[in-house]
Amino acid sequence: MKKTIMLLFATVVPMLTSAETNENDTIVIKKPQKVTVITGDSIQTIIVKGKEDDDLYEYRNTIQLVDSNYVSSTEINKDSWSLRRVLPSISMSGSDEHYTTELILGGSLLIGFTAPTHTAPGTDFSTFSSWEFALPFISSHHFFDKKKRTSISLNTFFNWRNYRMTGDQRFIKGEDGNVILDAYPEGAKPKFSRIKVFSLSGALLFEQRLGKDFGIALGPVINFNTYASIKTRYKKDGGKFKDVEKDINQRKVTFDFMGVIKTPEIDLYLKYSPNSVLKDGVRFRSLTFGLYL
Repeated sequence: MKKTIMLLFATVVPMLTSAETNENDTIVIKKPQKVTVITGDSIQTIIVKGKEDDDLYEYRNTIQLVDSNYVSSTEINKDSWSLRRVLPSISMSGSDEHYTTELILGGSLLIGFTAPTHTAPGTDFSTFSSWEFALPFISSHHFFDKKKRTSISLNTFFNWRNYRMTGDQRFIKGEDGNVILDAYPEGAKPKFSRIKVFSLSGALLFEQRLGKDFGIALGPVINFNTYASIKTRYKKDGGKFKDVEKDINQRKVTFDFMGVIKTPEIDLYLKYSPNSVLKDGVRFRSLTFGLYL
């Protein structure tokens, strides 16, 4: 769901700008849609677009500093709570608000579920007990038009994917280092057995806005899978047991195809990999879906 922002924004303006202006005026704007602060050597402009119950509201405040033409801006994004550094560019229309490239510390957060495909016999993955979490790191967006309808972006993530079984089979690490399936010890009551993979991921997405707050994005994802492990939990003879094994011979580099659907209320994503998660042993491919926040 779209996040609600409560912004308390205080601006100090010179006393001579208005006979009715006090030295310390405070403006409170509830639920702004977009806040942009443009700062250069000569000028600083604050732009607030939209507020509670008024989508057409716009507030601007400009403070003259010194004389220069260089302009950059910092923007608080209401959807992803990301800090954006907007690179200055030449606007064909002459508007200081037209930028072609944005570098973002942060970006969109992915929270979803995994539903493996092309699974090996004996596996019984539990989709809604298996999850994916992708934490954004740095993103870059390049826009091809002034209204920012068409863009291409490079997004980097710290990614965790979890593939969990809850049946009577568990993952174990074989003598050759590959993951195989095995039964639980006799008399055990299984809780779960899962494979977790950590990746450094990069997504190159082409995005097209189809209207206000609607859009689609498509593109490839590369994953550098730097770590993977097995964890199994079960009960036996009144005790609780946990088995953990590392270095399970995961595939070091995998590729995904990613799609995103953007709507006014909620953004959704889907990722599918044609590669097996593990090099050998138990074979399955990764399919994940969820919220694109």
